[in-house]
Amino acid sequence: MKKIPLILIFLTFFGCNQKEKNVNLTKTENKTQLTEKSETIFWIDTISNGKFLKIYSKPENDSQNLIAEFGDETKKHTIDLKVEEYEMFGIPFTNQIEWITEKSFALIDGCGTNCRYVTIFNTTKSKPTITQVDYFPNMSYGNFESDNENLYVKVDWDFGKYIKLSIIDTDTQKQAKFDLPKCWTCEDETGEIYGMLHSLTLKDNTIIVSRHSDNKEDDILSGELIWK
Repeated sequence: MKKIPLILIFLTFFGCNQKEKNVNLTKTENKTQLTEKSETIFWIDTISNGKFLKIYSKPENDSQNLIAEFGDETKKHTIDLKVEEYEMFGIPFTNQIEWITEKSFALIDGCGTNCRYVTIFNTTKSKPTITQVDYFPNMSYGNFESDNENLYVKVDWDFGKYIKLSIIDTDTQKQAKFDLPKCWTCEDETGEIYGMLHSLTLKDNTIIVSRHSDNKEDDILSGELIWK
Protein backbone atom coordinates (compact mmCIF):
# COMPACT_ATOMS: atom_id res chain seq x y z
CA MET A 1 0.00 0.00 0.00
CA LYS A 2 1.29 3.43 -0.92
CA LYS A 3 2.32 5.43 2.16
CA ILE A 4 0.46 8.67 2.80
CA PRO A 5 2.85 11.62 3.27
CA LEU A 6 2.80 12.98 6.82
CA ILE A 7 2.11 16.58 5.62
CA LEU A 8 -0.98 15.37 3.72
CA ILE A 9 -2.32 13.76 6.90
CA PHE A 10 -1.80 17.04 8.77
CA LEU A 11 -3.44 19.15 6.08
CA THR A 12 -6.40 16.81 5.77
CA PHE A 13 -6.90 16.84 9.56
CA PHE A 14 -6.65 20.64 9.61
CA GLY A 15 -9.17 20.87 6.81
CA CYS A 16 -11.70 18.77 8.74
CA ASN A 17 -11.47 21.19 11.61
CA GLN A 18 -11.80 24.19 9.31
CA LYS A 19 -15.01 22.95 7.72
CA GLU A 20 -16.94 23.67 10.88
CA LYS A 21 -16.10 27.37 10.65
CA ASN A 22 -17.54 27.92 7.21
CA VAL A 23 -21.01 26.41 7.30
CA ASN A 24 -22.64 29.67 8.37
CA LEU A 25 -21.71 31.85 5.39
CA THR A 26 -24.94 33.55 4.36
CA LYS A 27 -24.29 34.35 0.70
CA THR A 28 -26.12 32.12 -1.76
CA GLU A 29 -24.16 29.69 -3.93
CA ASN A 30 -21.21 29.86 -1.53
CA LYS A 31 -19.35 26.54 -1.45
CA THR A 32 -16.31 27.19 0.69
CA GLN A 33 -14.72 23.85 1.59
CA LEU A 34 -11.45 22.03 2.05
CA THR A 35 -11.13 18.82 0.04
CA GLU A 36 -8.53 16.51 -1.43
CA LYS A 37 -8.60 16.00 -5.20
CA SER A 38 -5.77 14.26 -7.06
CA GLU A 39 -3.23 15.28 -4.39
CA THR A 40 -4.32 18.91 -4.66
CA ILE A 41 -5.56 20.48 -1.43
CA PHE A 42 -8.33 23.05 -2.01
CA TRP A 43 -8.27 25.44 0.93
CA ILE A 44 -10.99 27.60 -0.63
CA ASP A 45 -13.32 26.71 -3.49
CA THR A 46 -16.06 29.33 -3.61
CA ILE A 47 -18.64 30.44 -6.15
CA SER A 48 -20.95 33.42 -5.59
CA ASN A 49 -23.14 35.21 -8.12
CA GLY A 50 -21.02 34.37 -11.15
CA LYS A 51 -17.60 34.96 -9.57
CA PHE A 52 -15.23 32.43 -8.03
CA LEU A 53 -12.19 32.11 -5.78
CA LYS A 54 -9.99 29.05 -5.40
CA ILE A 55 -6.88 28.76 -3.25
CA TYR A 56 -5.05 25.44 -3.35
CA SER A 57 -1.71 23.76 -2.78
CA LYS A 58 0.09 20.73 -4.19
CA PRO A 59 2.02 19.06 -1.37
CA GLU A 60 4.03 16.78 -3.68
CA ASN A 61 5.86 19.93 -4.85
CA ASP A 62 5.79 22.15 -1.79
CA SER A 63 3.17 22.13 0.95
CA GLN A 64 3.56 25.90 1.35
CA ASN A 65 3.12 26.69 -2.33
CA LEU A 66 -0.34 28.26 -2.50
CA ILE A 67 -1.96 29.19 -5.79
CA ALA A 68 -4.98 31.50 -6.09
CA GLU A 69 -7.41 31.49 -9.01
CA PHE A 70 -10.19 34.04 -9.09
CA GLY A 71 -12.38 35.78 -11.63
CA ASP A 72 -15.77 35.59 -13.26
CA GLU A 73 -17.37 34.24 -16.42
CA THR A 74 -15.26 36.48 -18.65
CA LYS A 75 -11.79 36.45 -17.09
CA LYS A 76 -9.66 34.31 -14.77
CA HIS A 77 -6.59 35.43 -12.81
CA THR A 78 -3.96 33.02 -11.48
CA ILE A 79 -1.26 34.11 -9.03
CA ASP A 80 1.41 32.41 -6.94
CA LEU A 81 0.94 33.36 -3.30
CA LYS A 82 4.42 32.15 -2.37
CA VAL A 83 6.16 35.39 -3.20
CA GLU A 84 7.37 38.12 -0.86
CA GLU A 85 4.41 40.32 -1.74
CA TYR A 86 2.02 37.76 -0.19
CA GLU A 87 4.32 36.29 2.45
CA MET A 88 1.55 36.33 5.10
CA PHE A 89 -0.08 33.39 3.30
CA GLY A 90 1.10 30.11 4.78
CA ILE A 91 -0.30 26.78 5.84
CA PRO A 92 -2.34 26.76 7.93
CA PHE A 93 -4.00 30.10 7.06
CA THR A 94 -7.53 31.28 7.53
CA ASN A 95 -9.98 30.01 4.93
CA GLN A 96 -12.86 31.93 6.49
CA ILE A 97 -14.43 34.33 3.99
CA GLU A 98 -15.66 37.22 6.13
CA TRP A 99 -17.71 39.07 3.54
CA ILE A 100 -18.63 38.92 -0.14
CA THR A 101 -19.55 41.86 -2.38
CA GLU A 102 -20.60 42.20 -6.00
CA LYS A 103 -16.99 41.89 -7.19
CA SER A 104 -14.91 40.75 -4.24
CA PHE A 105 -14.14 38.11 -1.63
CA ALA A 106 -12.59 39.34 1.64
CA LEU A 107 -10.44 37.18 3.94
CA ILE A 108 -9.21 38.39 7.32
CA ASP A 109 -6.16 37.24 9.26
CA GLY A 110 -3.72 38.71 11.75
CA CYS A 111 -1.93 38.29 15.06
CA GLY A 112 -4.64 39.64 17.39
CA THR A 113 -7.45 42.15 17.88
CA ASN A 114 -5.21 45.15 17.16
CA CYS A 115 -3.21 43.39 14.46
CA ARG A 116 -5.51 42.43 11.63
CA TYR A 117 -5.38 42.71 7.87
CA VAL A 118 -7.82 41.93 5.08
CA THR A 119 -7.01 40.37 1.71
CA ILE A 120 -9.51 41.39 -0.94
CA PHE A 121 -9.73 39.33 -4.13
CA ASN A 122 -11.50 41.65 -6.57
CA THR A 123 -12.41 39.57 -9.61
CA THR A 124 -11.88 42.54 -11.95
CA LYS A 125 -8.25 43.03 -10.84
CA SER A 126 -5.24 40.80 -11.42
CA LYS A 127 -3.84 41.11 -7.88
CA PRO A 128 -5.49 41.15 -4.44
CA THR A 129 -5.51 44.19 -2.17
CA ILE A 130 -3.98 43.66 1.28
CA THR A 131 -4.52 46.29 3.95
CA GLN A 132 -5.16 46.85 7.65
CA VAL A 133 -8.76 46.50 8.84
CA ASP A 134 -10.43 47.34 12.16
CA TYR A 135 -14.19 47.38 11.51
CA PHE A 136 -15.75 45.16 8.85
CA PRO A 137 -19.11 43.63 7.83
CA ASN A 138 -20.43 40.86 10.07
CA MET A 139 -17.86 41.45 12.83
CA SER A 140 -19.14 40.18 16.19
CA TYR A 141 -17.62 42.82 18.48
CA GLY A 142 -16.91 46.56 18.57
CA ASN A 143 -20.60 47.59 18.24
CA PHE A 144 -20.19 48.18 14.51
CA GLU A 145 -23.29 48.68 12.35
CA SER A 146 -23.56 49.56 8.68
CA ASP A 147 -26.32 49.75 6.10
CA ASN A 148 -23.74 49.12 3.36
CA GLU A 149 -22.06 45.71 3.40
CA ASN A 150 -19.36 46.96 1.02
CA LEU A 151 -17.74 49.20 3.65
CA TYR A 152 -14.94 48.50 6.11
CA VAL A 153 -12.95 50.83 8.37
CA LYS A 154 -9.22 51.25 8.86
CA VAL A 155 -7.91 53.21 11.86
CA ASP A 156 -4.71 55.27 11.76
CA TRP A 157 -3.84 56.30 15.30
CA ASP A 158 -1.29 57.47 17.79
CA PHE A 159 -3.12 57.51 21.11
CA GLY A 160 -2.69 60.80 22.95
CA LYS A 161 -2.15 62.59 19.62
CA TYR A 162 -4.68 61.64 16.94
CA ILE A 163 -7.12 59.04 15.63
CA LYS A 164 -8.11 59.07 11.96
CA LEU A 165 -10.79 56.79 10.54
CA SER A 166 -10.76 55.73 6.89
CA ILE A 167 -14.04 54.30 5.60
CA ILE A 168 -13.31 52.24 2.49
CA ASP A 169 -15.49 50.75 -0.23
CA THR A 170 -14.41 47.14 -0.84
CA ASP A 171 -14.91 47.07 -4.62
CA THR A 172 -13.80 50.57 -5.64
CA GLN A 173 -11.32 51.28 -2.80
CA LYS A 174 -12.71 54.82 -2.61
CA GLN A 175 -12.25 56.35 0.84
CA ALA A 176 -13.92 58.81 3.16
CA LYS A 177 -12.00 60.28 6.13
CA PHE A 178 -13.23 61.12 9.62
CA ASP A 179 -10.93 62.48 12.35
CA LEU A 180 -11.78 62.19 16.02
CA PRO A 181 -11.17 65.24 18.22
CA LYS A 182 -7.79 65.33 19.94
CA CYS A 183 -9.41 65.62 23.37
CA TRP A 184 -10.82 62.10 22.95
CA THR A 185 -7.37 60.64 22.39
CA CYS A 186 -5.81 62.57 25.28
CA GLU A 187 -8.42 61.43 27.78
CA ASP A 188 -8.24 57.77 26.83
CA GLU A 189 -4.86 56.20 26.13
CA THR A 190 -5.91 52.57 26.32
CA GLY A 191 -3.98 51.73 23.17
CA GLU A 192 -7.03 49.99 21.74
CA ILE A 193 -9.69 51.56 19.51
CA TYR A 194 -12.47 49.26 20.79
CA GLY A 195 -11.74 50.34 24.36
CA MET A 196 -12.16 53.99 23.44
CA LEU A 197 -15.11 53.92 21.04
CA HIS A 198 -18.35 52.48 22.37
CA SER A 199 -19.92 52.23 18.91
CA LEU A 200 -19.38 53.07 15.23
CA THR A 201 -22.31 53.31 12.81
CA LEU A 202 -22.40 53.95 9.05
CA LYS A 203 -25.87 54.91 7.86
CA ASP A 204 -27.25 56.99 4.98
CA ASN A 205 -23.73 58.08 3.99
CA THR A 206 -23.16 59.37 7.53
CA ILE A 207 -20.74 58.17 10.22
CA ILE A 208 -21.77 58.21 13.88
CA VAL A 209 -19.32 57.38 16.68
CA SER A 210 -19.88 57.32 20.43
CA ARG A 211 -17.87 56.82 23.59
CA HIS A 212 -18.74 56.53 27.27
CA SER A 213 -18.13 59.66 29.34
CA ASP A 214 -17.89 60.44 33.05
CA ASN A 215 -21.32 62.12 33.14
CA LYS A 216 -22.99 58.77 32.29
CA GLU A 217 -24.16 60.05 28.91
CA ASP A 218 -22.35 58.98 25.78
CA ASP A 219 -20.41 61.54 23.79
CA ILE A 220 -21.64 61.31 20.19
CA LEU A 221 -20.10 62.69 17.00
CA SER A 222 -21.36 62.43 13.43
CA GLY A 223 -20.35 63.63 9.99
CA GLU A 224 -21.10 63.18 6.29
CA LEU A 225 -18.94 60.78 4.32
CA ILE A 226 -17.09 62.63 1.53
CA TRP A 227 -15.70 60.07 -0.93
CA LYS A 228 -12.42 60.46 -2.80
